Amino acid sequence: MKQKRLVIILILISILFLSNISYAAVDKNGNLQIKNNYISIIVNQDKENNGRFAVDVTGGNPVRNSDNGKPLIYGKPKPWTSYTTIKIDGENYVFGGKTEKRAGQFGKYGTQVKAPYITEQGGIETVYKYGDITVIQSLSFVKSNTTGLPDTAQIKYKIKNNGKQRHKVGLRVMLDTMLGTNDGAPFRIGANSVISDKVYTKNELPVFWQAFDQLTNPQVTAQGTVKGHQVTAPDKLYFADWGSLADGVWDFDYNPGEKFMRKGEFQLDSALSLFWEPNSIPPGQSRTYITNYGLGGITIVPGILSLGVSSPAEVVLDKQTKSFPVVAYIQNTAEIKAKEVVAKIELPPELTLAEGEKRDKKLGNLESSSTGQVVWEVVPKEGTGEELKYSVKVIADNTDDNSVDRSVKVVGPPKLEISVLGPKELKVKDKILNPNPFKVVANITNSGASMAYDPTVSIILPPGLKLVNGEKKIKYLGYLEAKEELKIPWQVEATGINGELPYAIKLNSINTTSKSKLNFLTVPKLEPVIYLKAQNRDVEVGDYLKVIFRAANIKDFYRFQSKLKYDTDSLEAVYVSRGTLFVEGNRLLNWQQPSIDNQKGLITLAGNLDKERNTSDTIAVMYFKVKKAGAVKFKLNELSVKNEAGNEVDYNSQGLDLVIEGGEEYD
Repeated sequence: MKQKRLVIILILISILFLSNISYAAVDKNGNLQIKNNYISIIVNQDKENNGRFAVDVTGGNPVRNSDNGKPLIYGKPKPWTSYTTIKIDGENYVFGGKTEKRAGQFGKYGTQVKAPYITEQGGIETVYKYGDITVIQSLSFVKSNTTGLPDTAQIKYKIKNNGKQRHKVGLRVMLDTMLGTNDGAPFRIGANSVISDKVYTKNELPVFWQAFDQLTNPQVTAQGTVKGHQVTAPDKLYFADWGSLADGVWDFDYNPGEKFMRKGEFQLDSALSLFWEPNSIPPGQSRTYITNYGLGGITIVPGILSLGVSSPAEVVLDKQTKSFPVVAYIQNTAEIKAKEVVAKIELPPELTLAEGEKRDKKLGNLESSSTGQVVWEVVPKEGTGEELKYSVKVIADNTDDNSVDRSVKVVGPPKLEISVLGPKELKVKDKILNPNPFKVVANITNSGASMAYDPTVSIILPPGLKLVNGEKKIKYLGYLEAKEELKIPWQVEATGINGELPYAIKLNSINTTSKSKLNFLTVPKLEPVIYLKAQNRDVEVGDYLKVIFRAANIKDFYRFQSKLKYDTDSLEAVYVSRGTLFVEGNRLLNWQQPSIDNQKGLITLAGNLDKERNTSDTIAVMYFKVKKAGAVKFKLNELSVKNEAGNEVDYNSQGLDLVIEGGEEYD
């Protein structure tokens, strides 16, 4: 008799639009929480254990109610059992607030910069500082690579060096994993079922690992994604008991093959830890580490040999991904041993097995109630964007066959393009460069078929060009969707070197190749000059004439003095004010009170800065009453400009000639 099969598909292609909506609130225990229709992320807001987090299932798998309300990362009533360690120059610091609990109590702690808060994008961020190092913990929802639904927590740490020296920084993220009420379910990694202490190095890592209590009716299916375009592959991934990882802030008591029995106790309690080994971070730069943890997608067909198949719902053929895994789980639900069990995979023409892979995988004999697993590495031929269906079949000598169909969508890679808009040449206006500062804009476009993850764009400047104060060399874009375009500006200043100056814009992303664009800017040669300038030349007798005393392109300006000579028959000096060169923010620099002698036609000026500098600025502003029409002259007599060493600097000087027309003379 033909067996009626009930196919339970954990991936839904169509979902209600409300499923993508997330909500933020403070829960009954005072934790900050964001949640959607699948999972919730909970962050401790207390002073103790501040910033520590947990993950719970809300609605979870849309066709199964057994996972509703179950924990994925333990955290009741307030998260404290999972924590993150930052190793800085050999010292171990625990992220967040201090603890009196077991987990992380032997670590050092930093200073809170920002308490947990909801970001504009709907995630939760917490910021702490450890000397020169600032660490931002960002928690948000992302789509699972096997379900295609936003049922996964993205755990991200951005570590920035704000100091002037390099620092060697590493990261360890410890997660107290839990499957509902089951704290000892095996971790399923590729073809292995892990039930005791085990480590995987970066070269051994799968794309994802999964965990569930039983295949035929799993309460919760958890999944961690540790490799691929969405995440930063750790150098090591440890599976161990929670007690050992709780006690060891960086290094811990690791015993290969030892069961997940909580250290010092007699209870199964599994956990995991991701390690990114210390690397040097230069001054002003940062590193970002990302891992994903949430729900997993398995297509299950019950039977005597129950069969579950998992693989990415979508594969992006980028620089990191050339193939993808197909994992099959087989559980013998019969009361007898299943003999000579074999799993077979059938692929469409667009997919092929990786070199060395076999279509048939032999599991041997499978005892009653036991579960075996196999994995195939599959290579897409190209990214068409179409759904490709493949099938897995399991057979045995003494039981009925079973099979599962599952689909994967293979899309092309992101492709980042860059163009740069900036002046080709600076002009000279009023003896100085114009414009200066000037704007450089990088136009970033993702012309590819998929998202670019964590793109950064930076500007590289030669001697003679610099960023204005407060401008950032590196800009972090977060994500760039397919066909999305962004304009990234910088304010740049020329500092006195002339010629054709090259500068470059560099673009990086986790899952694309680097791009750069080289531009050239012609900067004309500037004359160092001290000069006088009339603000308003169109004056008549009886008007006030404003004369500006300026420095342009002067190197190492520190101290000056001068006697300004003017025509007493035509002008009467009435007031002199210091120029903006002698104002530093809200502070007035050393400025000698000017002396005005209207009988001799002399204004005596002097002042000095707090330190020598290259400058183009106003030294003084002078106001004259016009007494008589005709030609007038201003001369800079006894002018001296020196550096801090007392040496005269290089400059020319220019007086001022102008003609005053019209008006009635007066005495």
